[in-house]
Amino acid sequence: MKVVAAIDSFKGSATSAELNQAFFQQISSPELSLISVPIADGGEGTMAAIKAARGGHYQKVTTIDLLGRPLTTEYLVTKIAGVTTAVIESAKIIGLDLIVPSATTIQQASSYGLGLVLRQVITSGCQQIYLSLGGSGTSDGGLGLLAGLGAKINGQSLNKDNLLNDFRELDLTPIQSLLRQVKLTALVDVDNPYAGPKGFAPVFGPQKGGTATILQSQNQQAAQVLTVIKQQYQLDLNQLPGAGAAGGLGGALALIGAKLAPGFATISQLVQLPTICQDADLIITGEGRIDGQTDGGKVPLGVAELGQQLKIPVVAICGSRAEKIGRLEKLVLGVYCIQSGPVSLATAVDHQQTLMNVSQLGVSLLQTFYRKSLRTS
Repeated sequence: MKVVAAIDSFKGSATSAELNQAFFQQISSPELSLISVPIADGGEGTMAAIKAARGGHYQKVTTIDLLGRPLTTEYLVTKIAGVTTAVIESAKIIGLDLIVPSATTIQQASSYGLGLVLRQVITSGCQQIYLSLGGSGTSDGGLGLLAGLGAKINGQSLNKDNLLNDFRELDLTPIQSLLRQVKLTALVDVDNPYAGPKGFAPVFGPQKGGTATILQSQNQQAAQVLTVIKQQYQLDLNQLPGAGAAGGLGGALALIGAKLAPGFATISQLVQLPTICQDADLIITGEGRIDGQTDGGKVPLGVAELGQQLKIPVVAICGSRAEKIGRLEKLVLGVYCIQSGPVSLATAVDHQQTLMNVSQLGVSLLQTFYRKSLRTS
């Protein structure tokens, strides 16, 4: 019997690889083939998942974070179809977890530092770049990223401020030759437009510290960006699903020629998950919290849809779950919480406790399916 574990990271608790390993840790049976596939949806863990499947090395890089503080981070360099490829996680540079969101930070936070990293990666000679957008803490329409690359905004270049606050004009001429050197793919897990009722400001701004007044102003400024881009570059970002991802980063990247691709579907192919699952008897997936947002392209939904396509049963695990979880409910055999009873948040996210709970649940679930052939180590 073949069992594949493709569990997304539990943010703040454990990585995908750790959770997969923990699920199988107490299992020992010659009749079970246990396969771990580290996975992600374009947010935290994207580099680790691709490195586990493709190899490569991490390259250190210096930049600034979303509030302009010095930052040393890293990106992955690997080979995909023989092409030197870089994988960058936006959240490592401009992540929401790097700040305490407030009405002040949402107006200050800029994607400029991500633009600096992207420029360094392009000039390093990488021919292809995957940029994961999940988990960002910025809401600047991606204008900071463009400035970090070298574009002129409001007649200036190299501006670290949140340029959405006072946007008037944009000139991409200084970076056109730079962009011709590389193929860019932005990994998104939402399909929101750039501006309007479902744009980045009203939908994602509240979790980044925005008040009603601030978000209304940002949405108006985003509409101004739309107008300028339509007039100058004949591109309507509001007709492009995913342009509102990561505080408008999706739109900014599309403007400079990036392909916006669904995070899970792209990473799933890169790590060859469909091929690995082809002859499986059971697939285990999950994420830290399963709720209505899981429907928006998160790992458990993607794995469940793959299982349905391959006619393989899927079971999901989580640290917590909402009462209503959308389509996932009908696609999996069950959704199981790893907690054995009421616990504090601190206990729930504790690294060792999480792995122990996952390990215990792994034994219980696999005994349900393979009681006759299962021994625990």
